[in-house]
Amino acid sequence: MLLRLLLSTSTLFLSLILGAVALAVVAVNSPALLHEMLGFAGDLKSIITSTGLDPQYNIWVELLLEERQLLFMLFTIGVRIVLGLLAGLTGLAFGRR
Repeated sequence: MLLRLLLSTSTLFLSLILGAVALAVVAVNSPALLHEMLGFAGDLKSIITSTGLDPQYNIWVELLLEERQLLFMLFTIGVRIVLGLLAGLTGLAFGRR
């Protein structure tokens, strides 16, 4: 049980670090792509904030949610998916289900 908890926690931290590294790699190698991705994150923010949520709550979403945060979350989610696929394939290779 403790091993499973440590494994999931380490995967979370590893995905945060690798997400930041992936974001930096894209920024260095393809700034135009990163610019387009920031535009997409801005569009996503406008979709999230225009859901008709009560202004009492929506103002907090607008204040606290930024395009850079959304982009970092998307990179982190992508890395988590890749790590999950690698863990699944590794488990299949060693006979674990």
